[in-house]
Order: sequence, then structure tokens, then C-alpha cells
Amino acid sequence: MRFRLVLWLLFFVLGMFMGDRYGLPGWARSAADGGFSAIDAWFDKLDEPIPESGVETEHQTSDAEPSASDPAPPARQPASDDQGATATSELRINDAGLQIIKDSEGLRLEAYEAGGEWLIGYGHRRTAQAGMTITEQEAEQLLREDVRASEDTVRRLVTVPVNENQFSAMVSLAYNLGESGFSRTTVLERINAGDYDGAADGFLIHNRVRVNGELQSVPYLTERRQKERDLFLTPA
Repeated sequence: MRFRLVLWLLFFVLGMFMGDRYGLPGWARSAADGGFSAIDAWFDKLDEPIPESGVETEHQTSDAEPSASDPAPPARQPASDDQGATATSELRINDAGLQIIKDSEGLRLEAYEAGGEWLIGYGHRRTAQAGMTITEQEAEQLLREDVRASEDTVRRLVTVPVNENQFSAMVSLAYNLGESGFSRTTVLERINAGDYDGAADGFLIHNRVRVNGELQSVPYLTERRQKERDLFLTPA
């Protein structure tokens, strides 16, 4: 604006000395008027604000690819796989756990009496009665049916995640001791406290039976508890 004012004043002073409009000859007036219009347009352009750097102009596209200096968007991280134990609701006793029960209980295809009650197969009680006989396949089926109650016992009483081998070892223990007996075991107490190593050692404690009013360790129970402990400690 200051330059425009100076130029206009210069032409005005010249006109004062030279006469006529702006001191210009008549033949040049139209040219002068055109020149003044051009000067006006030039100054109007100078008055336009200069766009700030980084501001998008009308010839730029909003979907332009980022330059090499632009930081790349963070990559989406894959969901981590669960490498730990599993909720007990998803577990069933495995073949290794069933084999411990089979080896410890023994197979009897004819009903036999023990402790004042009739048993058959792999220690099956519920439908056993005097004179009853079954096949080996029927004994297997009865065992799997009986184990379901022990599985439910472990699922209900164990409150921490365990793997398949830990679960199966505890089901074998619960099958031997019953729900009431398992609920009072050191194994259950320690595992629910998060002490997995202590729970493994707890199997070895429950190897005794009462003889003449005194608790005494029994070799076949000691062997069974060692197998259960070994299975409990085996990585799944």
C-alpha cells in the first residue's frame, strides 16, 4: 500500500507541473489509464495473504501418499496365544489318568465284596450286585461313567487354571477318595492357593489308611500317588 501511494503521488506531482490529467499528453491518457489499472491489479495481488506451508491448496489431493519422512502407521499386533493352563470346564480325564485308575483298581469281571459293599469292573459300585458279571468293554464303559462324577468334583472345587495332565491326576485322586475326601486334601488346598509344586507334593501325603485305629502308609497307595504326582508334573 505504501508503494502504491508513493507512485500515485509521483504521478500527481508530475501532472501539476505538466498540466492536463496527470501531466500526460492526450494521446497517452488511455495508455496511462491501462497502466494504472495494471498497477492496481499488481498491488491487489501483493495484498493477498501468502498460504502457510503445509496448508493444502486446491490442486493438492487429500489422498496423496505419505512421503518417506512420514511415520508409518503402527502395525496391528496379533493376539497372543494362550500358552498357559486351561479352564477346568473344558477338560476331560485323558488316557494316562484312566490308566492309573485301571492299574490301581484292577479289573474284575465278576462282582466281589469289599468293605461291606459289592464292586465290579474297575471298582464300580453303583450298579454292582452279587452274582453280576460283565465284559471288559462294559467295564471300560462303567469306568468312564463313574469318572464323570470325579471330573465334576474337580471342576467344581478347583478354582485355578490347570492343564490336562494336572486335571487328570486330580480326577484319579478324587475317584479314589470320593468328593468328600478330595475336598479335604492338601492337593486341593495348595493348588487353589496357586502353589502348583506344593500341590504335586501333596499327592504323596494321601497314601495312608486307618489300621486298628492308626493311620499307616500302604504300598499300593504309595505307588498310585507317585504315578498321580508324576502325571501332574508332566507338561501337557
